Amino acid sequence: MTKKISKKPTSPRSPKVSGDSCTIVVSHKLVKVEENKRKAVFRNPESKEYRITKVDNCVVTEGPRTDYLVSEKGSVSVLVELKGKDVEHACEQLFASADHASVRPLLESRIGFVIVCSKYPRFDTFVAKAKNTAAKRYKSGFHVICDQRELDIIRAVAIDGPY
Repeated sequence: MTKKISKKPTSPRSPKVSGDSCTIVVSHKLVKVEENKRKAVFRNPESKEYRITKVDNCVVTEGPRTDYLVSEKGSVSVLVELKGKDVEHACEQLFASADHASVRPLLESRIGFVIVCSKYPRFDTFVAKAKNTAAKRYKSGFHVICDQRELDIIRAVAIDGPY
């Protein structure tokens, strides 16, 4: 008699790959994206489904583009740029991604922008302009953070967010 070997069931905590290979779906209590010693962590106390989409070199392969898109299904999307010091370039990357034809269909109705950087400039006119642009064009928040605090995805979309 041959014994059948069954596959181990997938844990409900394991990421599921969506229809495209650039997106995974997770329901972790903490949803994290990281790259080059920078990370953004979103609290998810109700373990809702979040989509994490790799934009840079996956959804968009040419031109300025952000690193990640993190979305709470049916609610909000946050474009995340993980940066060292070039905050000006990060501003450009975020808006270029929000307006890109390949990214727009992936966005929820409310969007926000987050730059995680190593050093925040004392006064940066590019950040001031970016905050203005985000508020006027997208009615959303634009945030530059240098610490490792956990973010609330709904507050990240708010103009006075992200905590």
